[in-house]
Amino acid sequence: MSFDRRTPVFQLSVPPKGHYRPVLLPLWVYQVTAPSSYSRTLDVFQTVVLRLCAAGISDFGDLSGLIGLDATLCRTIAARLNERGLLEPGLKLTEAGRQTVASGEVAASDPLLMRVFQDPVSGAMLPRFLAADPVRADVREHRGRRVSIQFGTAGASREVNALALEGGGVPVRPTERDVLDACRGHEMASRGIGGVSRKADHSALARRIGFHGAPTPVYLVSYLVGEDDGSGRMWTATDPFAVGDGRPFADLLAGRVGQDEELSRLIDALVGRGRRDLTVSARRVDRELAEDARAEVVRMLGEDIREHPEVLTHLADIEMAMVKDSTREHENVARNAIRVFECILPGLNEAFPASLSQSNVREVREREFVLTAQRLGATSVPPDMRRRCVNPRNGVAGDIIQAVWAAGGNASHPLTEFLRRRPTLLEDLERSRTLRNNATHGPTGAPAADELDHIRALAYEAAHHLLGLSGGRLTVRG
Repeated sequence: MSFDRRTPVFQLSVPPKGHYRPVLLPLWVYQVTAPSSYSRTLDVFQTVVLRLCAAGISDFGDLSGLIGLDATLCRTIAARLNERGLLEPGLKLTEAGRQTVASGEVAASDPLLMRVFQDPVSGAMLPRFLAADPVRADVREHRGRRVSIQFGTAGASREVNALALEGGGVPVRPTERDVLDACRGHEMASRGIGGVSRKADHSALARRIGFHGAPTPVYLVSYLVGEDDGSGRMWTATDPFAVGDGRPFADLLAGRVGQDEELSRLIDALVGRGRRDLTVSARRVDRELAEDARAEVVRMLGEDIREHPEVLTHLADIEMAMVKDSTREHENVARNAIRVFECILPGLNEAFPASLSQSNVREVREREFVLTAQRLGATSVPPDMRRRCVNPRNGVAGDIIQAVWAAGGNASHPLTEFLRRRPTLLEDLERSRTLRNNATHGPTGAPAADELDHIRALAYEAAHHLLGLSGGRLTVRG
């Protein structure tokens, strides 16, 4: 399929810094109505933009100047907030947006009218959706597959030259479950979670999917980027939806390199031929490692872990990090172990509400909390948890404190058995939080090698006990 300038070109993200090459991805677009839980939290940029809009900022130029971000990126952030029903045109907050500013949380949304995207070559759905109106780029000229496009507003426009990739075949309508998987992939990416389980039971939700009209073709601007991340990859791609990382899109492009001579030459010009081939090989090995890692998690915890795709993904990332065995991957072990708790504890606390101490005296409440934890089997309570137990807030520390309060009054609470089996749980979790924070922000870097097995075991035991999993062969050292 040759380039057709009548086909819309969507520009949803800004060019990255450093060396890059724009490409136009040909896609089939389906308009659907689909349920979306979406993320209950905002990232830091969305939070700042939403609060400034709540304070009365109504111009993208003013917004850009106040927070030091490119005006185009501000528009992208506003589009994401519009998708979530928090902003209206003109940077005006919706009622849901006002409630979010007040509470700091995003309520689950009703079914959305959205666009989902299909690769015309493989027929696979991209793990993304678009609910806001897309930003369209103007085609200035094209010569074969080389296309000059302009995007942005008058006075702040940018012109780039891109390679249009070739499409092919006729659209094959995706199943309802394919659409739900795309939505789930988008939502997981927005929370910084890679991967998606395609075996979750979507039967009830699938009945709520509705297709509207026939699919239409579009081109989507993406960017190839030259970089060395220490794992053998020398080029990757950005996420053209500006939601998560670009791995799914880099994999899509890597699958075309051998059959598309012009794309191969473009990558060669970016990083050199040897590095292009090395990247393709490294990405293939990564995919094989990812499949093995997910299989290992299922072997350890049983098939029911597939019903919890976010937890499955974090545990698989831990397995991959242990195999790769680099400083960067050791840091990822600590991060993903804490993310397992972040995935599980909020839902657990909704199912088992906490009964906090009624005393208004801080010392009394601290003592009651320590006694509650000790009765459950905890050998000690870290000082930070003692301080926070008076008024537990969001986050892992606040969530585990609420779970301890709840378990103290409910013998059937999953944390009861977990603490009985691991009396050092509170200390272990606090230590893992410290290691995660050091890996992300501090000077000490990755956990020591002798701590990795301990952290891994903690994450697996959390999934086993707190999710009530009874299958698998959980024999993790730690």
